[in-house]
Amino acid sequence: MRNIYGLVLSGGSGTRLWPLSREDFPKQFIRLYGDKTLLQATLLRMVNMIPLEAMRVISGAKWHDLVMTQSGEIFGADNLQDNFVIEEPCARGTAPAIMLAAEDLLRQGAGMDDVMIVVPSDAFIRNTRTFTESLKAGITAADDGYIATLGIAPVRPETGFGYIRQGREISGGYYEAEAFVEKPDLRTAQGYLADGNYLWNGGIFIFTPSSLYRELERANPELFAAMRGGLRENFESVKNISFDNAVMEKAERVAVVPLVNSGWSDVGSWDALHDDVLECDEMHNVTVGNAVILEGHNCFVHSREKLTVLNMVNDIVVVDTPDALFITRRGASQEVRKAVKYLKDNGMSERT
Repeated sequence: MRNIYGLVLSGGSGTRLWPLSREDFPKQFIRLYGDKTLLQATLLRMVNMIPLEAMRVISGAKWHDLVMTQSGEIFGADNLQDNFVIEEPCARGTAPAIMLAAEDLLRQGAGMDDVMIVVPSDAFIRNTRTFTESLKAGITAADDGYIATLGIAPVRPETGFGYIRQGREISGGYYEAEAFVEKPDLRTAQGYLADGNYLWNGGIFIFTPSSLYRELERANPELFAAMRGGLRENFESVKNISFDNAVMEKAERVAVVPLVNSGWSDVGSWDALHDDVLECDEMHNVTVGNAVILEGHNCFVHSREKLTVLNMVNDIVVVDTPDALFITRRGASQEVRKAVKYLKDNGMSERT
């Protein structure tokens, strides 16, 4: 009987939610809403269908202790195996990271026909039941020899995501993935939404090692050769490349499972947190922490440390932390990266 393993990618860093997220404290470790971090919410979602002993978190060495601490908070430290974290020797992108995890699981006794599910650690999914049912369809596709991915049904013409073009139905619940397309401009994204056959690429993959290695050998012989020589031993020498570029875009047997009505969000900006994750009041305002909005509309305030009051302003994002205050207009929170770059270019740290 084949086993199912869950692999959570948690090695990235970023500043899209600065000043709350920093290069040395990325968003998956932050409590953006409720009492759980994004990593903790992801793990709890996965153990609905995968036993804890079959779960692994892929992360860099500098995050190892933090991953273990946050995982121990929800599962109990004594319930985590010593190999719960699969450490990347260095950052080389999602393709080498996923291949390394597959290699480690095989060394630990996994079989070539076992199923491995890879999910990012920093996404939000409101409807766990829908997510679980879609994963089951992806597992069926993996058992049938496909590398499967979940494609998120778009709810708006989004220019910040790559897309997957859905083709003919192969079997119950999964379809041919005809093409992976890059982030579009607004007009193209509007066309994708109207077409109805384009799905957001959420970076969720389901496969067996036998299918993965078969496709990798054809699509990326260089990475396959490094893997055959022992990827952990050769990790620092491999090219930095995403799993999409290395495998999915060139693979022959790729299936996509539509993830519909799931409430998915990549939580990629303060606007996304406002629009996709948290509940708005009757004035379309969102407050997190100790904040008040008076006679304002369409505002977002995150202020846990001190009272923050907005009076008679509209379309504003305010994020207050002990060492930094960020203010921008709604719809422009993706520009936070420009602000962080400016700080660095002018000799100021993120914490200045």
